[in-house]
Amino acid sequence: MSRKEISLYKLAKYTNLEIVLEAQLQSTGANQSRLMEKFKKNKNSVKQQAIALKVVYAFIFSMITILPLMTFLNIKNQLASVLSQPDPIMFSGTILFGIFFVMQFVYVILFGMLSIGALMSGEIFKWFETLPISRRSLRKLGFYTLLRNFDIALIVMALSFPILMIILSQNILLIISSFVLSFANIIFTFSILVIISAKISKIFRVHEIKSKKATAIRVLTMLGYAIGAFSIGFLMQLAFGAANSLISIAIGIDDVNFYNYILNLIPYPFAPSSLITLCIYPERFSILYWITSIIGNVLFGACIYLVYKKALKTMRLVTSSKYVEISSFKTKEEELRKEIKVEIKKNTPIVACIKKDLSTATRDIQTLMFIIMPLLLPFIIVITMISASGGSFGTFQEDFLWLWGFLIFYQPIISMMITSGFLNLEDTGAAILASLPLHPREQAKAKLILLISIQTASFFLPLIVFAFNPFFITFLVIFLVWYPIVLTFLLNMFYMKIRLFGRMKYKFVLEEVNPEKKIVKWILMIFSEFGICFFYLIFGGIMLLMFGITGMIIVLSIIGLSLFSIYLLALHHIFPKKIGKRRMLSIRENLRKRPLLGTSVLLLLYALFLLLPNIAQLPLIFIYTHLQFIYILFIDFSLKFFFMALLFLLIVPKSLKFPTLVLNLKEYLHKIKLIPLKFNWKHLIIAICCPLIIYASSYIFGIFLGKLTFNPLSLFEQPSLYPPRLGWFIFIIMLIPGIWEEFSFRGVLMELNLNKYSPKITLIITSILFGLFHYVNLLVGQSLIITVNQSIYAAALGFLLGYIYLKTKSLLVPMIVHYLIDSVGQIFYQIWFDNLINFFIYGIFGLGVVPAILGMLLVKIITGNKSHKK
Repeated sequence: MSRKEISLYKLAKYTNLEIVLEAQLQSTGANQSRLMEKFKKNKNSVKQQAIALKVVYAFIFSMITILPLMTFLNIKNQLASVLSQPDPIMFSGTILFGIFFVMQFVYVILFGMLSIGALMSGEIFKWFETLPISRRSLRKLGFYTLLRNFDIALIVMALSFPILMIILSQNILLIISSFVLSFANIIFTFSILVIISAKISKIFRVHEIKSKKATAIRVLTMLGYAIGAFSIGFLMQLAFGAANSLISIAIGIDDVNFYNYILNLIPYPFAPSSLITLCIYPERFSILYWITSIIGNVLFGACIYLVYKKALKTMRLVTSSKYVEISSFKTKEEELRKEIKVEIKKNTPIVACIKKDLSTATRDIQTLMFIIMPLLLPFIIVITMISASGGSFGTFQEDFLWLWGFLIFYQPIISMMITSGFLNLEDTGAAILASLPLHPREQAKAKLILLISIQTASFFLPLIVFAFNPFFITFLVIFLVWYPIVLTFLLNMFYMKIRLFGRMKYKFVLEEVNPEKKIVKWILMIFSEFGICFFYLIFGGIMLLMFGITGMIIVLSIIGLSLFSIYLLALHHIFPKKIGKRRMLSIRENLRKRPLLGTSVLLLLYALFLLLPNIAQLPLIFIYTHLQFIYILFIDFSLKFFFMALLFLLIVPKSLKFPTLVLNLKEYLHKIKLIPLKFNWKHLIIAICCPLIIYASSYIFGIFLGKLTFNPLSLFEQPSLYPPRLGWFIFIIMLIPGIWEEFSFRGVLMELNLNKYSPKITLIITSILFGLFHYVNLLVGQSLIITVNQSIYAAALGFLLGYIYLKTKSLLVPMIVHYLIDSVGQIFYQIWFDNLINFFIYGIFGLGVVPAILGMLLVKIITGNKSHKK
């Protein structure tokens, strides 16, 4: 390079940084002002992003060399054998090296178009025209700018394959040809990138957007671009799979040498790939192969020259603002000559908002991908899994269950993608929107209509692949059952994005709260999305295995519709019909003001934290095979106790601020009446006598209704896996329900509901929920009949425990009662029944109603008739 060209290359550094900044501004939407503040605080942030992109591209491009490496080693081994036939090897080598060149081409186009769209619009060069630079130098500046954007990646792509040939081969001819052809391919690909990017950028130019036709062209262009990209990627995947069998396929082709001649004459990509194949073992191939390959590479060189000249012309048009102005002037002059007709069409605010969002989303490549990617991603998953399984699925509960799980797993990702994309479109028109008579409720409806439409299409479109599958109806039913749950992902993300990143001040403009906690808020949103997802996947899988498709459909339909309704009510609250009718509250304040909603959230978190210890122990499965049973029990207990402590001692008081707005842990424990530790003689009598009443009731009903096995020594036996028994470990494991269930239902939930309801109503609510919450035992394999019976008597005992809490004003007393019922009481519960009627009578009356009534009478007598109001 001359000194002048070196100076232009240095100047291109600033143009390249301008590209990165422009691309960031085009894709940030509502965060443009915040992005500029970030750049102002850290002047090197743009440079750091540019370097990061280069490194990422270089790493991705370096991975492509795996294919030519495999091809070279395979062909070298095949040609080393004297008995091998060179014609089939020539065919397979030409195809595989050709795929390598095509992959380089595709990767440069895919990643290049997303990066240099801002450059090809020509806007950046307007201020460069004020510099003392000639038109020719300005065109070179454009090329150097592109080179700056991809210099590291292009160098890696150009040198990786030749360096591999230097390491693996001492063949000078092969090394020289790989160097020459690699650089030739980069020039060719780079020129094509310039041409295509200029065309695409012209379509996406904001000032040229004038009609529905232009919007449709942009959408179809990007859709075709995305479909083509992923289709090529899928074909590449198939090519990798067929690499080993390609030679055997070529052996079976008649006149394979004829096809080799044809491939050698095709300028791109087969002429350069055939030349590389010939250079591996030159003496093994005929002279006619060399002649046709040289002719093909000469044609390839001519193609490079023509494409390069076309790219120069394109760059001349891009770097010349006068051309753009002249073209625009001619277009405007032609339009003025036409007769102007004005037609005013009325649209509802919702339709107008939808059209505005769609028009805005189609103006930028990255923003438009928020619409296209959710539609293509599930198809890619389905096609990839079908190809991995050999093109078909086997039994319903095996292959399809995995596919269904993967599709559900991606739905939270799609929810986050489209919600973030569409909620970031407001800043460009924030001032205008604020001045218009638009109701925020209508704007929210317009957003949700778009989001729900995209999410629905993303969820159901993969079913087209299974249209002729004999299980199609079953698949469809499962998808319909999970549809409310998928929408729950979307509503959860929509609700949390608004609540955490902006308070709705009666206008649909996001005003971020606590911006310094951005990472924490995103972690919370991701955790909530995948927490719901994992819970439903595990729960749905258990329901399917235990009760079949019908039971799963019924249970999941009820749960999904219930949770979906809760989110609709929450959104109805933050977008009231009448502006100013309701005071906007924070999430935590809203949950405290509506204790039933707060109760639902806490119980959902409680159920999730019950599952987390099991998930945390999955990596320990292989270790467990070498441990004694007692150590496994202690590890399981420690993890469960830790997660419960994390929930009720950190998350509940610090994050949720339940049961009321408290400042520290001491105030929280005082509020739920755990401290001060009051324990007088009345409390001691209640703590001892209430469990004795339950023991006696269980013993009497057990004798009359079933066969009781009374063995007090079982509490002191050694824990064992075979036969299964906990023995003395029962006194340790029962600390978990004894402590943390009382923390939740009698401590936090009763105090939370007492903020709004009377003690009687609160006692009824928490007791019923305490019984229903025992249905989570289904997740650990407990049978449905036992669980139903358990939930009934647990609700009755919940009345007793709640009554003790209200009368004694101490959480410690119900904790002791609960612990003694669950631990020592095990020797009174070993009863076998001949029929279900006796089993349910025993559970409802023997363990539930009778001991609850007698216990409450005892508590009332001991504590007296003093009121238990707060």
